[in-house]
Amino acid sequence: MDHYVFSAFVFVLVLSSAALGSYVRSRLADHHFEESSLAAMRIAVGLVATLSALVLSLLISSGKSSLDLVNTALQHNAVTMIRLDRTLSQFGPSADGLRLQIKNDYGRWISFLFSNKTGTPAEAETREILQSTYDIQGRIFALQAAGPSQERFRDHAMELWDDIFAGRWLAFEHRKGLIPTPLIAVLVGWLVVIFGIFGFSAPRNWSMCVVFLLCALSTTTAVFVVLDLDTPFQGMVNVSKTPMMDALKFIGNS
Repeated sequence: MDHYVFSAFVFVLVLSSAALGSYVRSRLADHHFEESSLAAMRIAVGLVATLSALVLSLLISSGKSSLDLVNTALQHNAVTMIRLDRTLSQFGPSADGLRLQIKNDYGRWISFLFSNKTGTPAEAETREILQSTYDIQGRIFALQAAGPSQERFRDHAMELWDDIFAGRWLAFEHRKGLIPTPLIAVLVGWLVVIFGIFGFSAPRNWSMCVVFLLCALSTTTAVFVVLDLDTPFQGMVNVSKTPMMDALKFIGNS
């Protein structure tokens, strides 16, 4: 589900929970709202609110760390691609076809990472890109070395390509998001409970309606940030593809 749609759904859900709590309050007798009862409600909702705040903060921190990890990995991957191209250039014209294949493969990989493809089409293209990765690895291994120096260049190129493959696999894993859906569902459930108790214990007036609206907007924004950080290649907060595009322009140039 799109992050914007899901966040809007959460916004409506928590506001509906507050409205339901307020409606239930209007149907109950006044003795249900004695000070001792309200104090117990505050303790209960305080516990759930604390748990929700902890989970939200941990998810945001984890998402930011994951985003930084992917960003660093892609920058390193771009530098490694340039190093590989410079290494292959030592083989002269015999490696020009391989260098062109690597450039085309790299461009396709960048386009796929930042595309909106999901499900079966994404899985199919992932398999094709990985197969191309294996083919390139075989071509590097099959390079004919004219002497000991080119043998060292070939071995170094194999090491660089292994490093590139590891970076690609990391990007593939983070592209689809790593936060478990049940965890998000539990968090939303806690927020619904919190707003329901808020609506049940608060007086019915326009001031409280504004407060509920602002609180719902704040919590929904936090949920949106969590989901957005979990998908580093789409959304408002994402990694930059500028280093990769710069590397793509450089690859294959003599």
